[in-house]
Amino acid sequence: MKRIDLILMEMTKLYSGKGLSTMAIAEQINLSRANVSNDLNELVKMGLARKESGKPVLYHPVIKQSKLEQFERDNPSLQMIVKQAKAAILYPPKGLNMLIYGETGVGKSMLASLIYDYAQHVKPEERLPFVQFNCADYANNPQLLVGQLFGISKNAYTGAEEEKKGLIEKADGGILFLDEIHRLPPEGQEIFFTFLDRGVYHRLGESDTERQASVLIIAATTEASNSALLNTFQRRIPMILMLPNLKERTSEERAALISLFFQQEANRLNETIKITKNSLRAFLNYECSHNIGQLKNDIQLTCAKAYADFLVMSHKEIVIHSPELPSYILTGLYSASEKKDDILTSQLAGKYIAFEPDCEDNCHQSALNIYKLIHSNETIHQEETLGYDEIQEILRTNFDTFFPPQNEHSHSMDNLKIMMSEPLYKICIETIALAENLLQRPINNKLKQSMAIHISTIYHRIKRGDLPKRHHDADELATLYPHYFSIATECLLFLNAALDIDVPQEEVAFLTMFFIYNDQNEHQKDELVRVFVVSHGASSATSMATFVNDLLGTQHAVGINMDLSESPSIIIDQIKEMIVKSHSTSDILFLVDMGSLINLGTEIEKTFQITCRTFDMSSTIHVLEATRKAIIGTPLDDIFQDLLSIRSSNHPTNAQSQFPVIPEEDKISVILSFCLTGEGTAVIMKNLLKQKLTNLPDSIKIITITLLRDESISSYIKHMQNQYHILCVVTTVPIEIALPQFQLYDLFNNKVIQQIQYFIELDTTYREIELTLKDELKNIDSFVIVADAKKFIKRIENVFGINFNIKVIFGAIFHISCLIDRLKGDYDSIEFPDSQSYKQKYSKEFSLISSLLTTFERDYAISIPENEVLYLISIFFGELQEE
Repeated sequence: MKRIDLILMEMTKLYSGKGLSTMAIAEQINLSRANVSNDLNELVKMGLARKESGKPVLYHPVIKQSKLEQFERDNPSLQMIVKQAKAAILYPPKGLNMLIYGETGVGKSMLASLIYDYAQHVKPEERLPFVQFNCADYANNPQLLVGQLFGISKNAYTGAEEEKKGLIEKADGGILFLDEIHRLPPEGQEIFFTFLDRGVYHRLGESDTERQASVLIIAATTEASNSALLNTFQRRIPMILMLPNLKERTSEERAALISLFFQQEANRLNETIKITKNSLRAFLNYECSHNIGQLKNDIQLTCAKAYADFLVMSHKEIVIHSPELPSYILTGLYSASEKKDDILTSQLAGKYIAFEPDCEDNCHQSALNIYKLIHSNETIHQEETLGYDEIQEILRTNFDTFFPPQNEHSHSMDNLKIMMSEPLYKICIETIALAENLLQRPINNKLKQSMAIHISTIYHRIKRGDLPKRHHDADELATLYPHYFSIATECLLFLNAALDIDVPQEEVAFLTMFFIYNDQNEHQKDELVRVFVVSHGASSATSMATFVNDLLGTQHAVGINMDLSESPSIIIDQIKEMIVKSHSTSDILFLVDMGSLINLGTEIEKTFQITCRTFDMSSTIHVLEATRKAIIGTPLDDIFQDLLSIRSSNHPTNAQSQFPVIPEEDKISVILSFCLTGEGTAVIMKNLLKQKLTNLPDSIKIITITLLRDESISSYIKHMQNQYHILCVVTTVPIEIALPQFQLYDLFNNKVIQQIQYFIELDTTYREIELTLKDELKNIDSFVIVADAKKFIKRIENVFGINFNIKVIFGAIFHISCLIDRLKGDYDSIEFPDSQSYKQKYSKEFSLISSLLTTFERDYAISIPENEVLYLISIFFGELQEE
């Protein structure tokens, strides 16, 4: 140990509140007075000691307080609670377990963190683990909750392929914080009480092995202290801490909390945050019904808005002014009491109070860093090649994290005023109202917030000129969801006019996803896929269903046992009766164990207007996966494909290697005849097509495929598009893919045959155009531009809800291809006659087509003049089409 460290340790040990002289310390450790004096002065410079002038000069050690002690100093009404917590930590040999009571948002989690910090402070030589767990997260899945807490042994259930440590084991030697302990299910209570009483436990699936752990438990609950369950806890947990709600705290304490939360935000941003006196007064007095949790969240959102202005508006500093606060916080400004105002004026010398970043304050950060989100202008906008499934997943999760359940009031749209200017806020509201009017249904509040933040971010990025290019495929969305895509296009046009900016056409895809997700979310609960397990044996099906339901905390899987001698028709009649009694028309997935039941779904479809799928394997792992997916709203076909992928996990698809990408000009045009159960039906459909199609050129082939449930249908066909132009698919089951598709019975409908014939004629036209333009175009590839022009025309058809005849398509592709080629080379402008009146006559068409043409401008690095837009309008909608 160095001499200076020895002197500091001895001074701390001798210190009783009165200063120590150099001689007193030197005599105690038998060192020369000169050396001790030099080291004491060095300690003063280091901030580890304080010098008191006089004769003799006295020295005081600077004893750093723990965060819990600082909290105690700032919250005098909680001094007794803090003293109890400190006593519980110091109680030998490993401390006393604690139970924290309090309403939602009073700071139970914060107190637990402070208690852990104090434990670290008084035992610096030990590295104590701190594990946090909310019992409500698994309240509906009791077995999974038990597994999380105590661990899972190998083969405890199907799919448990390895040993898994529980939180008790991870917290061994430290502290385990269990929030909402009252949500612990009966299955877990017995094991937990055994652990509290004896310090032993066993993992889920173990019966003989007893494990030991030394863990200090801090539990928290909102449950009434006189409930039967909590009385049981109180008998085992000796230290009870009762936290008051925010209304019961003193004004000084609320001011300290406000200061703490602003300080944490300054630390997180590593920037100084300034707040005006009036803003601070508003925070001190507004009605905060959700306690400290709401206060902290409101302060973070306020800082987020100020930080966004700091970045976007290039403000010199982060400043919070009272007019920028939301109305429900601003009301506090008008109800400020004189006493509370005295607190502020006594601490505030000027107009602002500044919170400087303190790098030593390692406050816990939330899982989502809102400032990182704003600084990167939302996670959605970082990706440049997102498909619509990925976008939907972002929408599903991102804003649930951003607006946590503890602050439900923040789902009010008024609260978004904190995040944007009043004019921009009004435009967001008007855009959402327009969408609701066109959708003819409301958009839920959380999605409204997501849309508003999305619009705000796009606006500011365009103003800064740093909007990234994104090349996701909007055509698939336009084909699958033409109604939503058209509404999104209308909203985009409104935003262009209202904000006086040019929002990229690609943003239509993102807006479309908001509308899709809104409707799926609204109807999801009423349309959950039903899972029926039908298996031979006295209890095979019901045992699997019961196990899966218990594991997932649901009653969704239905088990139906079937005697080996029983006729399938009896089971079918039994299921029909169950369906009638249920009054439900949602889809059904049957998991069966024998070939005699393979047609079960088909028989049910004949009787009811219900879509069914039958999967001929009813193992526990399949029932578990099917039920898990069903209860979260996964569509029937997606569940079915997931089950197929599980069965074929040892034989993965080789479609990607089978169909490598080839140039457009080398692709063959085909019609797919697809059957799920065998090649026979696919061949029948192929022969029917050959008979009924009168003009089938040799260049177009009909290909039969059957996957026999070994691969993902949609994925396989998408990979086939690497080598083929697929005109349409004739199939025995619906496929989730953006291609025209018809089922077997459709082939007996003349209108369907005419439509397939139209696809053939259209493809032949495209081929002729590609070959004709190949030698004519000088600056671009004819095959690429024709493919792009086809997509463009399809978008126009989707947006306007029309289908152009071949003559119009032929003319449009020729015009677009030659126009792009001229714009890339020597372009001579051709004036459109009477352009102003024509533009006025087709104003809506002009706006929409101009917006859609931005894709060409971006991809080919060109600028398309207005007169060329008018020529296109005349081809699609005007005189050229009429002629």
